Amino acid sequence: MNKILTKQIQNKLSLYFCKLNSHLTKPELRCTREITTGILKTGSVIINQIATAIGDSINKQQTTKRLRNHYNKKGFFLKLLRGHMDCVSDTIHEGDYILFDGSDIQKKYAKTMEGLDFVKDGDEKNKVGLGYWLMNVVHIDKANKMTPLYNKLYSFDHGAKSENNEAIEALKEVDNAISKNVTCVFDRGFDRQIIKDYVVSQQNNFIIRLKKNTKLIYKGKETTVSTIGKKIPFFMELTANKRGKNKSKKINFECGAVKVKYRIKQREFELWLVATKRKSGGKCWLLTNSPKHTITEVISEAFQAYGFRWKIEEYHRHIKSSYDLENIQIKKFDGLQCMLAILTIAMGILYNTLESMHLRLLLDSKIKILDKNKVSELRNFIYYKISTIIKILLANVYTKHIIQSKQTQVDVGQMRLNLDF
Repeated sequence: MNKILTKQIQNKLSLYFCKLNSHLTKPELRCTREITTGILKTGSVIINQIATAIGDSINKQQTTKRLRNHYNKKGFFLKLLRGHMDCVSDTIHEGDYILFDGSDIQKKYAKTMEGLDFVKDGDEKNKVGLGYWLMNVVHIDKANKMTPLYNKLYSFDHGAKSENNEAIEALKEVDNAISKNVTCVFDRGFDRQIIKDYVVSQQNNFIIRLKKNTKLIYKGKETTVSTIGKKIPFFMELTANKRGKNKSKKINFECGAVKVKYRIKQREFELWLVATKRKSGGKCWLLTNSPKHTITEVISEAFQAYGFRWKIEEYHRHIKSSYDLENIQIKKFDGLQCMLAILTIAMGILYNTLESMHLRLLLDSKIKILDKNKVSELRNFIYYKISTIIKILLANVYTKHIIQSKQTQVDVGQMRLNLDF
């Protein structure tokens, strides 16, 4: 069975790179395919380990040099991310959610890497050290499935103007790649006037968590969110499941919403302010431009969409722990950006392209990965387990065995099957 699963994984990889083929030159595609497969195979973004896993006929130093010639190219990372978003765009549908979040990687011992900046450690509050900032974007569909779309590494010591600028740039890249009517979701770290002005002025669907001192126009007066919140009737109850290590816990929320306005220069935009309150905790305020029509639908959608926030946080932890991201060892800043873009492609394949195989990998691979043999192990964040299974199955596969499938020609009036395995 494992041989069959391994062959199916190879075929899925081939089909993905067939789609990516139109965005890259032949040498670029080969380099991207080899590094992507090397990351999935080794569970690492360290280029020496990837070069060993490739299984080239030349020695490791020559392989590393060949790969370096491509991943150090200026701007190549953006070409990769745009190509990746185009490859997965057919799995994004109207009404889905696009989540934006900032993160970081710490490099406290890497003194010679380009563009090192002082960043806050997201894992240890108020601790600052050398590293890089990240801007992450993931897609969540109506079935609760996730696809990493965009992951850019940036540094204020190497050309970045501001976090606001990076967020708006990410928004523009996603807008250009995805033409569907989706809802963008932002945490309160994005509650800044420049970002809100841009998001609101586009008049697309969005949800932004607000800080309590943010001001909106309510009943003709500019009022803080915390003051408006006191006047919102909490008439609706919703329940969220908070997942822990061993069990999930149900948390009850009281919810309400009112219509407010947001002013940009002389123009006012009518929006919803959704308020949620734990029965034994604090409040949360969500500003939303919703496609829904009734107040209950608006509240339900905002509550559900913002509840997906934990998934992008888990994704951050996944790429750091399972793929050794903070031990990345590339000196040039362009190479770092490119390696992060290829890691995003690898995770897109893991989460999206191989999604139809997830249950079979967990149940049929005969790799002991399920600790308690409970159904919950198949429903929660399964990607740590999937990563481990993929590494084991690809252990004896070299990238030269990942054949680039030829695209079928269209328009002939006859049925053609792509059987070039």
